[in-house]
Amino acid sequence: MARSTIANRRAILLDGSLILRDFTTALAIAATTAETAITSVNPAELRYYKAVVDVAAHTGYVASTAQWVITIEASADNVTFVPVGTVTPTGVAGRFQVPLSGEWVEKNLPNASYPNIIYTRAKATKLGTPGNLNYGAFLTS
Repeated sequence: MARSTIANRRAILLDGSLILRDFTTALAIAATTAETAITSVNPAELRYYKAVVDVAAHTGYVASTAQWVITIEASADNVTFVPVGTVTPTGVAGRFQVPLSGEWVEKNLPNASYPNIIYTRAKATKLGTPGNLNYGAFLTS
């Protein structure tokens, strides 16, 4: 086994069943888009975890007037989704890590019992006229 270096210690585990939007195959979007929810994990039962959001560079960013807002959302019924984490990319390619916890998710869905909160999705909301967005998102520990 090769010796560990700073560069190879920063890897983030990726489980294919926890991908909310696949950065490698997704096409750029031009309008507000909600991804199909995954049900492979109950976001309210996990103690501490995070959503990782990778964003490609895009044009047209102007703070508060022309931007994309990417939210991680949870639901108990796959109809009514509640945001549990948010990032706002600034047009520059980058990686965001959104800290999450089961307690936080459950607190944001107070009318749902935690065993029923089984839907998690990513949603990109377009505000104003920024350029097209390409991003990926997944859950990990």
